[in-house]
Order: sequence, then C-alpha cells, then structure tokens
Amino acid sequence: MTDRELFEINFSEAKKIPAHLVNTGTNEPRETEKLDKLWGFAAPGGRTNVSGPCALGTILYFYGIGWNHLPKEKNGLPINDPFIEEVMRWSQTPNLLTGSMGTSPAKMLKSLQKAELNANWYANNSKEETLRLIKDEIHMGRPVITLINYGASGYPLLLEWQVAFQLQDNTLRTKYCKSSNADKLWQIDEFMQSMETDLTQLNRSIITIQKAA
Repeated sequence: MTDRELFEINFSEAKKIPAHLVNTGTNEPRETEKLDKLWGFAAPGGRTNVSGPCALGTILYFYGIGWNHLPKEKNGLPINDPFIEEVMRWSQTPNLLTGSMGTSPAKMLKSLQKAELNANWYANNSKEETLRLIKDEIHMGRPVITLINYGASGYPLLLEWQVAFQLQDNTLRTKYCKSSNADKLWQIDEFMQSMETDLTQLNRSIITIQKAA
C-alpha cells in the first residue's frame, strides 16, 4: 500500500507558494488585535482525531460563521462540544480511516470553501517561504491552519491541525484542541521542525484562509 493510499490524500492539491505571495515584509500589521482574541475549541469527549474539526471551528467562529440554534455561553461564545459536533456533522469530518490527523487537507479545503471562504493548501515549500507566508498572513490579520507532527522520525506519524495566530520576536503561538482555548507557545525553530514528517509531501503544510471578495 502506498503512502497516498494509506492516508487517502490527493497530494497533487498541495500548492507551491508563488513568489508574489511572499512579500518583502514591508506591509504594516493590520487587525492583529482581533487575532490576539482568537478563540480555540477543544476535542469533544476526549477524542484524539478531531483536530481538523477543532481548527475549522476556530476559523469559522473567527469569521463569524456558525449556527443560531446551538447553545451559547452568557458571553455569546458557542458551548464547545455542541459547536464542534455540529462542525463535524456539517463538514463530515474527520474523514480519514487511519492516522491521528483525522481530516485530510482536501477535506479541510472543501469545508472552508463550503463556508464561502477562500482557502489554499501549501506544502513541501522551503522553510523560509513557509515561515514568510505565515508571518505575512498573521500581519494581515488572518489566522493560518498548520499541520504539526508530534511523532519521532521512523515512528507512525502523530499529526495534528493547529491554528497559528500570533508572532512575537522569535516565538509563534497556536491554538490546539487539548482543551478549550488552549494556547501553545513555540520557539520559531521548534515550530518549523515540528512541521517536518517522514512523508515529505506533507512537510510544512499550511492552509491560508481569507474572506471571499
């Protein structure tokens, strides 16, 4: 069985980063205050393969997309488990039968496009290009979905979707699905290393998202 069959992923959908998307860093940061208040959602019922729906939920809520019939906290925030369970039903995720990633990049893209958001999956680009694009997206006030590998080389892939949203000096902060609104603070070098896998087609996978024009 090939890696492609094992992970049920169409790797041809991964894009190379065009030169025009990686700017010179001269743009002034915009709307980063909103990103600082990004809310992250947790895996319901302690499930281990739903980082995709949690990342999708974080993005949908950030862009004001949701369901009026779901219960909410007093502050208007969706109650975690019903919200993520609805995301799972709506997006039909997780969709992979094997592996910890749970949700394929293609399914992530289709779900975001179903919400009328523009989304692109970039993978196996250089470290410099990938980091530059993440920085530029965050500076433009847009969170970025990233694929993190917790597994050691030579062992089964332990993959998780996380949402990068804050850069300060030499650190990057992500939302992940361990608990409600959980943050992880990374050193940049550590973060980039965690985007490496033994399956090179998935290396440095990121999904950029923005509102449709």
